Amino acid sequence: MVLQRACWEYGGMTYDESDVLARGRYRHAVEAAIWGMPAVNYQLMRETMTEGATNEFVYWSKLLDWRNQTLTPNPDLIYYMAFFDTHDGPVVVEIPGESDGQALNGSICSLWQVPLEDVGHFGVDAGRGGKYLILPPDFDEPVPEGYIVLPCETYGSYALLRSVLAEGTQEALDRGLELCRRIRVYPLAEASDPPETKARDLHGDIVDTTIPYDLRFYELLHRVIQNEPLLARDRAFEQMLASIGIRKDEPFDPSPADVALLEDAISEAHAWLKAEYEQSFDAFFDGAKWFFPGRADFTESQRDGFDAHPEGYPYPNRGVIYHMAFIGIRRLGIGQFYLVNLRDSDGDIFSSSASYRMRVPAGVPVSQFWSVTMYDAATHAFIRGNTKYSVSSQTPGLATNDDGTVDIFFAPHTRPDQHANTIETGSSTSFELMFRFYGVGPEVMTKQWALSDVVRTSH
Repeated sequence: MVLQRACWEYGGMTYDESDVLARGRYRHAVEAAIWGMPAVNYQLMRETMTEGATNEFVYWSKLLDWRNQTLTPNPDLIYYMAFFDTHDGPVVVEIPGESDGQALNGSICSLWQVPLEDVGHFGVDAGRGGKYLILPPDFDEPVPEGYIVLPCETYGSYALLRSVLAEGTQEALDRGLELCRRIRVYPLAEASDPPETKARDLHGDIVDTTIPYDLRFYELLHRVIQNEPLLARDRAFEQMLASIGIRKDEPFDPSPADVALLEDAISEAHAWLKAEYEQSFDAFFDGAKWFFPGRADFTESQRDGFDAHPEGYPYPNRGVIYHMAFIGIRRLGIGQFYLVNLRDSDGDIFSSSASYRMRVPAGVPVSQFWSVTMYDAATHAFIRGNTKYSVSSQTPGLATNDDGTVDIFFAPHTRPDQHANTIETGSSTSFELMFRFYGVGPEVMTKQWALSDVVRTSH
């Protein structure tokens, strides 16, 4: 018996039923990838860094090098991270007060990268320290006094804490590590006699959490769905996920044909994210190529948990941001602010075979430090094999011009007289830049002070 394929005509076109259904699943897979990006970003970091453990810290005891293949990390300070799980009840995070001129800047976020609160110097504790209490979804029991309470819509959450160094010396690094070692995390149920906080040093390990644009993406998304409630704002995605084989309490077991469809879909999602990232953001300063990779609707919605913004749910822009970075900041533009640049003054994408000069204007309005960091544009991580990744106001031997400006060079090779001020492009094909402001002065956000373009100096 020969099975007949169902077909029909509409508007002068003939449609094959199986092809239509496959195209529908393909579209769902593309959309699910864009929507699920921040959760996959979180899940990948959690699985890679923690080896399955929760409520303990991982850290890097030295400044980061290329073995840290996280998305757009900062190589000029100390990173302390922890992943929390409140399935068994609330979790306490104790942030110490500042000492010895060392400061903590950080945030605690849900797995959807929604900032629950900023902590440390520019956070709600204002550098005095405090006990933060992360509550599980729908928690309705009495909360003891003395805690900064953080209701969370997901069981999974995490913290990124940065020990901001007062200067670029080993002594400052050691003091920063000592401050981080005073951070504690434990279940609220054990608050009367807290256990020792475990911490693992990842310095020297290869930690790759760049987004995988293949079947692994959907495998990670499936594991998120198994452990978390689907939020009310995301109910529309439940049937999309089911159509590509991602259902709660069911295994993810795509056929070979489904694997091919999903890998094509994630490739298209990646292409869309890349195009949006490269082309859709307005310049932050008039006449310059620097931009913040988030629109106002995203930053406002993220701060409020994406549920209350009058212009809707900006998950596409959220996907763009979290394909190249991680963590959410509740008070953006106070403790930290970031600008990205992909193009030279002529509007051309940076080429790693060419040489460029960036002139940082005098008087950068920061109370802590500024830096510019180079990343591989293909991965948004450090260029593998490089030994230098940034130039900052704390770079030893930094050359400053007579008028207070600083010239920074990006080139395949460093000239001997420009070593402190140069970042090499290494094995990359194209690169991107991120300029960081730590302790942001008001002149940045009001644009009374502005970055200038990067100029190509050779081909």
